[in-house]
Amino acid sequence: MSSRVGGRLGILALLAVASLMVMFLAWPRFLASFRFLPVEHALDRYFYDNEIESDRLEVLIEFAGEALEHHEHQRYRYGLSQLYYLRGLDPATPAAERRDAYRSAEEEALAALRLAPAQTAVWMHLAMTRWILRGEPRTIIDAWKMSVFTGRTHSSLYTRRVEMGLAYREYLDHEGLAMLRDQIRLAWRTRPGALAAVLLRQDPQLRVLRNFLDDSDPELTKEMEVWLERLR
Repeated sequence: MSSRVGGRLGILALLAVASLMVMFLAWPRFLASFRFLPVEHALDRYFYDNEIESDRLEVLIEFAGEALEHHEHQRYRYGLSQLYYLRGLDPATPAAERRDAYRSAEEEALAALRLAPAQTAVWMHLAMTRWILRGEPRTIIDAWKMSVFTGRTHSSLYTRRVEMGLAYREYLDHEGLAMLRDQIRLAWRTRPGALAAVLLRQDPQLRVLRNFLDDSDPELTKEMEVWLERLR
Protein backbone atom coordinates (compact mmCIF):
# COMPACT_ATOMS: atom_id res chain seq x y z
CA MET A 1 0.00 0.00 0.00
CA SER A 2 2.74 2.44 1.01
CA SER A 3 4.70 1.66 -2.18
CA ARG A 4 1.64 2.50 -4.28
CA VAL A 5 1.15 5.79 -2.45
CA GLY A 6 4.84 6.55 -2.88
CA GLY A 7 4.62 5.78 -6.59
CA ARG A 8 1.64 8.05 -7.04
CA LEU A 9 3.35 10.85 -5.15
CA GLY A 10 6.40 10.40 -7.36
CA ILE A 11 4.27 10.66 -10.51
CA LEU A 12 2.52 13.75 -9.14
CA ALA A 13 5.88 15.30 -8.32
CA LEU A 14 7.14 14.63 -11.86
CA LEU A 15 3.96 16.13 -13.31
CA ALA A 16 4.34 19.19 -11.11
CA VAL A 17 7.96 19.66 -12.20
CA ALA A 18 6.99 19.20 -15.86
CA SER A 19 4.17 21.73 -15.50
CA LEU A 20 6.51 24.24 -13.89
CA MET A 21 9.03 23.76 -16.72
CA VAL A 22 6.35 24.31 -19.35
CA MET A 23 5.16 27.44 -17.55
CA PHE A 24 8.73 28.68 -17.25
CA LEU A 25 9.37 28.19 -20.97
CA ALA A 26 6.01 29.64 -22.02
CA TRP A 27 6.15 32.67 -19.74
CA PRO A 28 8.35 34.87 -22.02
CA ARG A 29 6.04 34.16 -24.95
CA PHE A 30 3.02 35.04 -22.86
CA LEU A 31 4.62 38.32 -21.76
CA ALA A 32 5.59 39.14 -25.35
CA SER A 33 2.09 38.43 -26.64
CA PHE A 34 0.52 40.46 -23.84
CA ARG A 35 2.85 43.41 -24.47
CA PHE A 36 2.21 43.30 -28.22
CA LEU A 37 -1.59 43.20 -27.89
CA PRO A 38 -2.04 47.02 -27.91
CA VAL A 39 0.16 47.19 -31.03
CA GLU A 40 -2.06 44.70 -32.87
CA HIS A 41 -5.21 46.54 -31.89
CA ALA A 42 -3.75 49.91 -32.94
CA LEU A 43 -2.59 48.60 -36.32
CA ASP A 44 -5.95 46.93 -36.97
CA ARG A 45 -7.68 50.20 -36.14
CA TYR A 46 -5.28 52.16 -38.35
CA PHE A 47 -6.16 50.06 -41.38
CA TYR A 48 -9.81 50.77 -40.59
CA ASP A 49 -9.71 54.56 -39.99
CA ASN A 50 -6.14 55.55 -41.05
CA GLU A 51 -5.32 57.19 -37.74
CA ILE A 52 -2.88 56.68 -34.88
CA GLU A 53 -2.12 59.65 -32.64
CA SER A 54 1.51 60.77 -32.77
CA ASP A 55 2.15 60.41 -29.03
CA ARG A 56 0.49 56.99 -29.07
CA LEU A 57 2.78 55.91 -31.90
CA GLU A 58 5.87 56.39 -29.72
CA VAL A 59 4.34 54.33 -26.92
CA LEU A 60 3.43 51.53 -29.32
CA ILE A 61 7.00 51.41 -30.65
CA GLU A 62 8.18 50.90 -27.06
CA PHE A 63 5.61 48.13 -26.53
CA ALA A 64 6.75 46.31 -29.69
CA GLY A 65 10.37 46.60 -28.58
CA GLU A 66 9.50 45.16 -25.17
CA ALA A 67 7.65 42.26 -26.79
CA LEU A 68 10.80 41.45 -28.79
CA GLU A 69 12.90 41.54 -25.61
CA HIS A 70 10.73 38.73 -24.26
CA HIS A 71 10.43 36.70 -27.46
CA GLU A 72 11.90 37.06 -30.94
CA HIS A 73 9.11 36.56 -33.49
CA GLN A 74 8.50 37.68 -37.07
CA ARG A 75 5.06 39.06 -36.17
CA TYR A 76 6.57 41.47 -33.67
CA ARG A 77 9.32 42.51 -36.09
CA TYR A 78 6.78 43.22 -38.82
CA GLY A 79 4.57 45.14 -36.41
CA LEU A 80 7.54 47.27 -35.33
CA SER A 81 8.40 47.87 -38.98
CA GLN A 82 4.86 49.07 -39.67
CA LEU A 83 5.04 51.45 -36.70
CA TYR A 84 8.32 52.96 -37.91
CA TYR A 85 6.78 53.31 -41.38
CA LEU A 86 3.81 55.17 -39.88
CA ARG A 87 6.17 57.36 -37.91
CA GLY A 88 7.81 58.32 -41.19
CA LEU A 89 4.40 59.18 -42.65
CA ASP A 90 3.26 61.11 -39.58
CA PRO A 91 3.19 64.89 -40.27
CA ALA A 92 4.22 65.46 -36.65
CA THR A 93 7.54 63.68 -37.23
CA PRO A 94 10.28 66.26 -37.91
CA ALA A 95 11.46 66.12 -41.52
CA ALA A 96 15.03 65.37 -40.39
CA GLU A 97 13.83 62.22 -38.58
CA ARG A 98 11.59 60.74 -41.26
CA ARG A 99 14.33 59.09 -43.27
CA ASP A 100 15.67 57.40 -40.12
CA ALA A 101 12.15 56.14 -39.38
CA TYR A 102 11.89 54.60 -42.85
CA ARG A 103 15.36 53.10 -42.48
CA SER A 104 14.27 51.48 -39.22
CA ALA A 105 11.13 50.20 -40.97
CA GLU A 106 13.33 48.63 -43.66
CA GLU A 107 15.64 47.00 -41.09
CA GLU A 108 12.76 45.54 -39.09
CA ALA A 109 11.07 44.20 -42.23
CA LEU A 110 14.31 42.47 -43.23
CA ALA A 111 14.59 41.02 -39.71
CA ALA A 112 11.02 39.67 -39.99
CA LEU A 113 11.81 38.09 -43.35
CA ARG A 114 14.97 36.44 -42.01
CA LEU A 115 12.78 34.73 -39.41
CA ALA A 116 10.05 33.73 -41.92
CA PRO A 117 10.80 34.39 -45.61
CA ALA A 118 7.41 33.40 -47.08
CA GLN A 119 5.55 36.56 -46.01
CA THR A 120 4.01 38.17 -49.07
CA ALA A 121 2.71 41.29 -47.25
CA VAL A 122 6.09 41.91 -45.60
CA TRP A 123 7.90 41.70 -48.95
CA MET A 124 5.50 44.28 -50.38
CA HIS A 125 5.90 46.45 -47.30
CA LEU A 126 9.67 46.28 -47.79
CA ALA A 127 9.31 47.26 -51.45
CA MET A 128 7.09 50.23 -50.51
CA THR A 129 9.55 51.37 -47.85
CA ARG A 130 12.44 51.22 -50.30
CA TRP A 131 10.33 53.09 -52.86
CA ILE A 132 9.83 55.94 -50.39
CA LEU A 133 13.56 55.90 -49.57
CA ARG A 134 14.31 56.11 -53.31
CA GLY A 135 16.42 52.98 -53.07
CA GLU A 136 18.14 51.24 -55.93
CA PRO A 137 15.47 50.11 -58.42
CA ARG A 138 16.82 46.56 -58.40
CA THR A 139 16.32 46.23 -54.62
CA ILE A 140 12.76 47.51 -54.95
CA ILE A 141 11.93 45.18 -57.84
CA ASP A 142 13.49 42.20 -56.07
CA ALA A 143 11.23 42.73 -53.04
CA TRP A 144 8.25 43.31 -55.35
CA LYS A 145 8.92 40.03 -57.16
CA MET A 146 9.24 38.12 -53.89
CA SER A 147 5.85 39.45 -52.83
CA VAL A 148 4.34 37.99 -55.99
CA PHE A 149 6.29 34.72 -55.68
CA THR A 150 5.13 34.14 -52.10
CA GLY A 151 1.49 35.14 -52.62
CA ARG A 152 0.48 35.70 -56.22
CA THR A 153 -3.27 35.76 -55.42
CA HIS A 154 -3.11 37.97 -52.32
CA SER A 155 -5.96 40.20 -53.50
CA SER A 156 -5.38 43.12 -51.11
CA LEU A 157 -1.95 43.67 -52.70
CA TYR A 158 -2.97 43.64 -56.37
CA THR A 159 -3.35 47.38 -56.93
CA ARG A 160 -0.21 48.32 -54.99
CA ARG A 161 1.75 45.79 -57.01
CA VAL A 162 0.37 47.18 -60.27
CA GLU A 163 1.13 50.77 -59.26
CA MET A 164 4.71 49.92 -58.34
CA GLY A 165 5.17 47.70 -61.39
CA LEU A 166 4.06 50.51 -63.69
CA ALA A 167 6.30 53.01 -61.93
CA TYR A 168 9.34 50.72 -62.36
CA ARG A 169 8.35 49.04 -65.62
CA GLU A 170 11.59 50.07 -67.36
CA TYR A 171 13.53 48.01 -64.82
CA LEU A 172 11.40 44.87 -65.20
CA ASP A 173 12.88 41.91 -67.05
CA HIS A 174 10.79 39.42 -69.05
CA GLU A 175 9.77 37.59 -65.89
CA GLY A 176 8.83 40.82 -64.13
CA LEU A 177 6.69 42.00 -67.06
CA ALA A 178 4.87 38.65 -67.07
CA MET A 179 4.18 39.10 -63.34
CA LEU A 180 2.87 42.62 -63.93
CA ARG A 181 0.51 41.42 -66.68
CA ASP A 182 -0.76 38.70 -64.37
CA GLN A 183 -1.36 41.14 -61.49
CA ILE A 184 -3.17 43.56 -63.82
CA ARG A 185 -5.52 40.79 -64.98
CA LEU A 186 -6.16 39.60 -61.43
CA ALA A 187 -6.76 43.15 -60.21
CA TRP A 188 -9.16 43.89 -63.07
CA ARG A 189 -11.24 40.80 -62.31
CA THR A 190 -11.52 41.48 -58.59
CA ARG A 191 -10.94 45.22 -58.01
CA PRO A 192 -11.63 47.13 -61.23
CA GLY A 193 -12.49 50.39 -59.47
CA ALA A 194 -9.29 50.42 -57.42
CA LEU A 195 -7.22 49.49 -60.48
CA ALA A 196 -8.86 52.25 -62.54
CA ALA A 197 -7.81 54.78 -59.88
CA VAL A 198 -4.21 53.55 -60.15
CA LEU A 199 -4.29 53.76 -63.95
CA LEU A 200 -5.60 57.33 -63.82
CA ARG A 201 -2.52 58.26 -61.79
CA GLN A 202 0.11 56.14 -63.55
CA ASP A 203 -1.11 55.61 -67.11
CA PRO A 204 -4.27 57.67 -67.82
CA GLN A 205 -4.09 57.22 -71.61
CA LEU A 206 -3.20 53.51 -71.27
CA ARG A 207 -0.18 53.99 -73.52
CA VAL A 208 2.00 51.75 -71.36
CA LEU A 209 -0.64 49.04 -71.02
CA ARG A 210 -1.24 48.90 -74.74
CA ASN A 211 2.47 48.22 -75.32
CA PHE A 212 2.41 44.95 -73.44
CA LEU A 213 -1.27 43.96 -73.19
CA ASP A 214 -2.71 44.49 -76.67
CA ASP A 215 -0.97 41.50 -78.24
CA SER A 216 -1.98 39.09 -75.50
CA ASP A 217 -5.30 40.52 -74.30
CA PRO A 218 -6.72 43.33 -76.52
CA GLU A 219 -10.23 42.91 -75.11
CA LEU A 220 -8.96 43.71 -71.63
CA THR A 221 -7.44 46.97 -72.86
CA LYS A 222 -10.75 47.96 -74.49
CA GLU A 223 -12.62 47.26 -71.25
CA MET A 224 -10.21 49.49 -69.35
CA GLU A 225 -10.55 52.29 -71.91
CA VAL A 226 -14.34 52.27 -71.53
CA TRP A 227 -14.08 52.29 -67.72
CA LEU A 228 -11.58 55.17 -67.65
CA GLU A 229 -13.68 57.23 -70.05
CA ARG A 230 -16.51 57.06 -67.53
CA LEU A 231 -14.23 58.35 -64.77
CA ARG A 232 -12.81 61.29 -66.73
